[in-house]
Amino acid sequence: MGIIFTLNSATSIVFSIVGGALSDRIGRKGTLLTGSLSGVLIYAAIFADLIGPRQAASIVALFILSAISGALVFPSASALVADVTTEDERTDGYVIYRIMSNLGWAIGPIAGGVLYEYHFSLIFMMVSVTSLMQFLTIVFFVRNVKARQNTAKKRSGYLVFDRYLLTFSLGTFFLTIVTSQFSVTLPVYSSVYEGITGLRLGLVYAVNGTVVVLGQMPITSLMKRFDDVTTMMAGAAAYALGYLLVGFSGSFYQLMLDMAIITVGEDMTSPIMNTIVSRIAPPDRVGRYMGFLGMMNSTGRALGPSVGSFLLFIFSFERPLVWVGVDIFALTSVLLFTAFRAMLLRRDRLSSPSYGYKVQ
Repeated sequence: MGIIFTLNSATSIVFSIVGGALSDRIGRKGTLLTGSLSGVLIYAAIFADLIGPRQAASIVALFILSAISGALVFPSASALVADVTTEDERTDGYVIYRIMSNLGWAIGPIAGGVLYEYHFSLIFMMVSVTSLMQFLTIVFFVRNVKARQNTAKKRSGYLVFDRYLLTFSLGTFFLTIVTSQFSVTLPVYSSVYEGITGLRLGLVYAVNGTVVVLGQMPITSLMKRFDDVTTMMAGAAAYALGYLLVGFSGSFYQLMLDMAIITVGEDMTSPIMNTIVSRIAPPDRVGRYMGFLGMMNSTGRALGPSVGSFLLFIFSFERPLVWVGVDIFALTSVLLFTAFRAMLLRRDRLSSPSYGYKVQ
């Protein structure tokens, strides 16, 4: 099972780059339609296999390929938000995009749980139908946007080589290793070492959704007095504090507070990282830059659970050290964001670029 999920993550990593390049070449709408249609077909095929002869090899292969859909859609969608907003509106645009995505994350598991009671295969039919709804929405309501052409001649390959993008994306890579502890390490630690299971663990995670819905707008408004890179640094520090406190928490209510602090870090960083990348990207390569960011973050998400499991194993008798180990990755991301900010300040002193993000 671990190998299957690893291959699924590897597919996502590769096609994040492909999706970003395609969105610059053929336009955002065409890439979004391609990703949506692939979701329709792949999930419908999984449904057909599950209600038919149930060929295990076929189902596994299709599940691995299912990562293509999201990998094509997300870089294009992120680039499209940048296309239809001004620089002043951009963070608010990504906030709205994130809130709607989280609404889907909330509804999806509930709907999946209901369908599971009838037949497991219906979950994949639901995803196929929702992908079709996405496809039709894009057809009728999204106008095609191609990358604005830059007069300077540059190579137009799938990969991008930009030291600003690389430094910032490395920071988000280490931060994503931290954020991915949310899905495996934290629930295992809470249930095994703190004895919090069942409904109470669900309530701890409900704090995350509540703080996202109620806190995203106020936190974004509050942080507008600071530049975006400083907000990323503060968000990474909030993640570090929240996870460190988990190691010293011994009750259900303390874990709820820890989750609230962790989610504040999420609210600070999730919309801002796309804003920053959209601002440092040349006009004709926004999709590629988003694809590169997606590749780095997908890699972090793939490695994160293994990192957490390793820390749980080696520090099983010194439990706070599990979260100290996690915080090393958070602090590394802060150092990289600090270096990125210094690079921007130095560039702005030395030149006046025709595009790019400036630190105020």
